[in-house]
Amino acid sequence: MEKTKVLKNKHAKKRKISKWLKVVLILLLVIVLFGIILVTKFIGDKLARIKFQELDENNLEINENLYSELEGITKKEYDEVINFVLLGSDSKDMNDTYSGNSDAIIIVSINPKFKSIKLISIPRDTAAYIDGVENRYKINYAFALGKEQLALKTINKTFGLNLREYVTINISAMYDIINELGGVEVNITKDEMRWINEYVDMFYEFSGKETKKVTNYGKVTLTGEQAAAHVKERKAGASSGETHGDYGRTVRQREVFISMLNKIASKDIGEISRILDMILSEVTTNLDIAKYTAMLPEFIANKDAYLNNITSVMLPSLDYSKEILENGAYLYVTDLEKAKKDFIKYMYEM
Repeated sequence: MEKTKVLKNKHAKKRKISKWLKVVLILLLVIVLFGIILVTKFIGDKLARIKFQELDENNLEINENLYSELEGITKKEYDEVINFVLLGSDSKDMNDTYSGNSDAIIIVSINPKFKSIKLISIPRDTAAYIDGVENRYKINYAFALGKEQLALKTINKTFGLNLREYVTINISAMYDIINELGGVEVNITKDEMRWINEYVDMFYEFSGKETKKVTNYGKVTLTGEQAAAHVKERKAGASSGETHGDYGRTVRQREVFISMLNKIASKDIGEISRILDMILSEVTTNLDIAKYTAMLPEFIANKDAYLNNITSVMLPSLDYSKEILENGAYLYVTDLEKAKKDFIKYMYEM
């Protein structure tokens, strides 16, 4: 009798534990589902602000044999690398009234294996053969002639790449975004300060605000208008033999972009959401959002590792390139075979 009672108590205890486990599991399930609903709604709200525009992949000159040209990387690692082209349009609006050239051309390469983000600037004056243009001309003209479709096709054809995705952002709208962030912190030289102040009136005229000149050099915080003047000018350093021209401009573009990324990441979730709304409303893209949404948990879990491992470079390199005057235009002419090797090495093997 006593033995039977003990067994009943044991079974009762087991049933009690099982019941609590079920309650906990149900609560966890509710929390997860609620989280999914919130994340889905959040993402849905953001996506509604973006203009999506597909490209014809059959007309992008994609190098389908790129993997066979790589060394020291598995096919799985190759497939996991994310590459897209960030195009900064210098149009005054997003209503197709004026396409403009691509004032900034940056390949963004994200590598989950190394937890790295690489920014590869292509000089806008790089000499390239563009469909519809008789002689080689500046690579950024492809955007003005055929927008993202022709821009990616020209980059792929010129450097033997396999780029399929792009993000285009209206640079004219970046002034307000930088101002909303409280400015961007960058290091500038005395000569760069002088040239910012030379051009900044024009950008304050665009924004309708009173001009503010930069009064210090070294580590400074630039307003949106000052940052615009900083990334657009190409004369700083010319008199002293320092970095100038298109190369200097690409360096400044990447510095401002990295500073923006870090400034956004430092904000609380409410501020990040508000800034994202501003940015996304100025974006046109063909990114596969479903694919990248699935990768968000990994990126969020390793956010600091990625943000601390952002590197930037300009390709083609100055080491094997030169600027020449050809058919009335200054072109950045390069050794294309060396450039191609550098592109794929930097994007995949490092």
